[in-house]
Amino acid sequence: MLKRLAKKLTHNLGLKLVALLFAVGMWMAVVNLDDPTINKPFTIAVTIENEDVIASMGKYFEVINESGNVTFNVSGKRSIVDKLSVSDFKATADMNQLIQQDDTSVVPIEIVALRYASQLTISRRGKELQVSLEDLMRAQFIIQPVAKGDPADGYALGSMEVTPNLLKVSGPKAIVSEIESVKATIDISDMTSRITDSVVPALLDKDGEAVDTTRLTMNISTVTVNAEILVEKNVAIRAGYSGDPEEGFEVIAVTPDPEEIKIKGTADVLNGINAITIPDTVINVDGVNAIFTQQIDITKYLPSGVTLSDSSQANITVKVDVEQLAGKTFTVPVDNIDVDNLPEGYRIMFGTRSVEITIFGLNSDLSELTATSLRPVLDVEGVSAGSHVGQLTLNLDSKFIVADTTVPYTIITEPDTNASDGDTVDDSGQDNDAADTQADTETGGEDGNGDGSNADGDTTAAGQGRSDTNTNTDTGDSED
Repeated sequence: MLKRLAKKLTHNLGLKLVALLFAVGMWMAVVNLDDPTINKPFTIAVTIENEDVIASMGKYFEVINESGNVTFNVSGKRSIVDKLSVSDFKATADMNQLIQQDDTSVVPIEIVALRYASQLTISRRGKELQVSLEDLMRAQFIIQPVAKGDPADGYALGSMEVTPNLLKVSGPKAIVSEIESVKATIDISDMTSRITDSVVPALLDKDGEAVDTTRLTMNISTVTVNAEILVEKNVAIRAGYSGDPEEGFEVIAVTPDPEEIKIKGTADVLNGINAITIPDTVINVDGVNAIFTQQIDITKYLPSGVTLSDSSQANITVKVDVEQLAGKTFTVPVDNIDVDNLPEGYRIMFGTRSVEITIFGLNSDLSELTATSLRPVLDVEGVSAGSHVGQLTLNLDSKFIVADTTVPYTIITEPDTNASDGDTVDDSGQDNDAADTQADTETGGEDGNGDGSNADGDTTAAGQGRSDTNTNTDTGDSED
């Protein structure tokens, strides 16, 4: 049986082999015609690896000549190649393989298939990443908040803050070195309360122009800006002084310039502030005899939680008007003296018909005063009966200075109720007729000599009494 089978298989063996080869060839021809090998181009972006190698060299690289995208051909069966897309390939350039040249440096590009790698052929001829190398520069900048626009009327911008506030930048030295400042701008137009916004920082050169950031690497892309909106208020400035000017001179006025400033703060703080007061010790007038000005930093005297709306108003000028005083003497009748605190049952007699009162002040102010308008006061509280010398006081405006003025007087313990000598006693107990009688006795032409001298031969000016005459007069009254 086996022999028969073997004989049949080996019968015409040559023809059978030829037939087999022909069949295989025909099969392969059919297959190739139905699923031929084809070439297909692909273009993908190059992935750069180990970039820090360039940075460690102190260099910055930039891909040039559009070599960041690579085009290559893939060969394979149509049934496979037609299934492929750009995502099935990866092109990488490893900076560890950088070849430095004078003008343009290159890095070989490796292209691999992520699927069907064993069934595909990829052309790799001449595939290189071309880069230019420049000096690398790293820098960091404080981000400055900037407000755009103005808040609503009666409100002002308060504090501003940026989070985060530090920007780190790296890139070509030629570009990074142009950066002068970094600012984050927030719009506060017509705002009445705190505002928060996300902002892209702007890199500016020395002229305030934007720097191109396309070739720069930054650690952050956006920041948060907070802007506080405060209430505004106009308040007066008050200033005083300490010390005393030169004798004969007086401080007439202390005038700040400006006389009021605009401050800002929270409503609860500003409600209790009506003025900014400069302490008296700040301005000293000791020995001064002329007008002078003094520069003062008003911010030192602002209450806690308050700032100036306009920081340029921090330094104000205070004018201190120091002028020499003029003196004017007034002759005031003793009838015009008000006596305070004279006990009941007592009366007072003045030892002169009138007193000389000297007042210092500006001529323009002194011209408004008259002798009759002055109402000097003599306070006799606690004074016992007998002869005394008292200090008169006047109730005048503080712009006047009154010289020391004394007047002699006598307090009598026994009132004159009979009035046998024709004297009258006023409500204060003052014997006015007695003073007139004394004055008449001392006036020239009415005494025994007729020449203005008294019995002792002493010359006394009109209105100037003598103590011995007062004693005689008082004695006469007592006898009555």
